[in-house]
Amino acid sequence: MKKNVVNFCSVAFLLAALTFSSCGSDEPDPMAPPVSSVIENLNNGVLEGTLSENFTLDAGVQYSLTGQFIISEGAKLSIPAGTQIIASSEGTDVYIAVLTGGQIDINGNEGNPVVMSSVEGNPGDWGGLTICGKATTTAGVDAVAEVGGFIYGGSSDNDSSGIIRYLQIVGTGAQINSESQYNGVSFYAVGSGTLVDNIAVINGKDDGVEFFGGTVNVSNLYLENNDDDSIDWTEGWSGSVTNAFISHTVAGFSTAFEGDKDNANPTFTNITAVSAVGGTALQFKKQSGATIEGLSLSGYDVDLDMKDGGDIANVIFDSDISSAALTDPDAAETSGKYFYVLNGAQGAATVAKEDFPWVASDLSFESSILQGTVSGTVTLDANVSYILNSSYIVQDGGKLVIPAGTKIKVRDGGTGVYIAVLQGGEIEIDGTASNPVVMSSANANSGD
Repeated sequence: MKKNVVNFCSVAFLLAALTFSSCGSDEPDPMAPPVSSVIENLNNGVLEGTLSENFTLDAGVQYSLTGQFIISEGAKLSIPAGTQIIASSEGTDVYIAVLTGGQIDINGNEGNPVVMSSVEGNPGDWGGLTICGKATTTAGVDAVAEVGGFIYGGSSDNDSSGIIRYLQIVGTGAQINSESQYNGVSFYAVGSGTLVDNIAVINGKDDGVEFFGGTVNVSNLYLENNDDDSIDWTEGWSGSVTNAFISHTVAGFSTAFEGDKDNANPTFTNITAVSAVGGTALQFKKQSGATIEGLSLSGYDVDLDMKDGGDIANVIFDSDISSAALTDPDAAETSGKYFYVLNGAQGAATVAKEDFPWVASDLSFESSILQGTVSGTVTLDANVSYILNSSYIVQDGGKLVIPAGTKIKVRDGGTGVYIAVLQGGEIEIDGTASNPVVMSSANANSGD
């Protein structure tokens, strides 16, 4: 009897040992808290749902954005260099949003930027990135965004929504309703504590970036073929943009810049905007304004449009732009078109596409754009295809040399596109019978 008891105890001990050892297996711990569906999706390479805790994506991995991905208050999403987020679905319900009190840290670098794109990268495919902060906006505290009905705005001008470094966004601008679309990046009352450096927005159906109030500052901005405005702001945004390259090769866009409503005098330093299809460069609505230094415009039909007849004094230019003259003062009052010519805004580019070697783009600027003034001796290269987008003026003491075989393609922009040699300047065109110099518009139509 006693022996039987000992045997029974031995079996019980063995079973207990086996049970204890099984805790080290790959089976889930029944005592562990359940993993949320959002985290489970992230672990499987999918962004969808609302993130309510901190999470870091895996470097260099391609993730699928299948719907709304929202970073809630108190949560942070960290995205390391080289990560790709591809919107595998399309439409208005596919976007990334950071709510007030949430943060996003995008830590790309020049060699390995972070990319957010649709599969094809076509305009309007998906919704882009929306960030909501607690800085001031003329819309008030706890304003409601047109995107997703998100709440934004407060009194913390130094609020931080995280870090954005080396981010390329492609194919945004899904239609929200008949009046509005998503932007590439929407900054809703984002504070100056947010670091934003090196963003590229390409092929957006709406704006490249838009600021709804706030105090955030942005440096090194690349904007290519965004259908509405490349840079748009409203609600008293008071931040800055330093170093921006804007390009348009598709007709029908709205503007390079659009300011609207209250003027908190945002500042822009070193801005180059180039259009191969005409259009409007700068537009200010109502009482909006800005301070702009280091501006270079090329190829636009209209330099500056004070759309609602606002005070031109609200737009402050540096001394390189000597004046802003109404194109047709007599017709402005009756037509309501307050178009200005900015003398000096066709100067040498302050920022170039080559300043953004990390941006993946099919846009070719191999052709050299002729713009601004010639003050020394400039000799063109017959092996380069040149584009004359606006005025090109040889000043007193300057000399322009054009060798045999050089071809200059001229934008059909009418009276705003020409080459002029002022008194004291020189032009030397060295064509030959067999290899002439050619200056022509694309279609060679009279009056182009």
